[in-house]
Amino acid sequence: KEGELPKAWKWVKIGDFALKITDGEHITPKRTSEGFYLLSARNIQNGFLALDDVDFVPTVEYNRIVKRCNPEPGDILISCSGSIGRVCRVPNNLKFVMVRSVALVKLDWEKNSSKFYEYLFQSPLLQRQIEKSKKATAQANLFLGPIKNLDVIVCSLEEQQKVVEILESKLTVCDKIEETISQSLLQTETLKQSILKKAFEGKLI
Repeated sequence: KEGELPKAWKWVKIGDFALKITDGEHITPKRTSEGFYLLSARNIQNGFLALDDVDFVPTVEYNRIVKRCNPEPGDILISCSGSIGRVCRVPNNLKFVMVRSVALVKLDWEKNSSKFYEYLFQSPLLQRQIEKSKKATAQANLFLGPIKNLDVIVCSLEEQQKVVEILESKLTVCDKIEETISQSLLQTETLKQSILKKAFEGKLI
């Protein structure tokens, strides 16, 4: 029922549940033309990292920054400045550090599904909380205190995996519908251009 959780599921403050919640570097790092990725909020998209517009830091800066904020595969990243609340997981085989406009949530990924928590943070349940938590200034920001106070669902790993399985089967259907609509729109535009061409060539009459 609306607002009720299944048996044995519970709400927990993410700050009481996570191994680490932190954000990226607060001091402006020295940038280089190549090296390790330095990510900001613009690189955090829902479900993926956008790496087409990215800065770099040298090895010495990477080693300094990663001591406090160490992104590892499965960790949850949240954009905390500008467009707030975009969420993705840290992928495998990618080394990077971040500036303060990105927050990192690290759980015990042997006991929890990172996909489950990625979807949960993207869901209206968490997005509504994030919207209420962001501080309205000249540029909206989401700070670590409010992130730690977010309520998340805790359940068994087996149930998390089952939820992910069901979600992804539904999302696959959505993707197919989206593809069909896109193809129909393209065909409609092509037909429209054909009609306009004939009209201005005097071939419709």
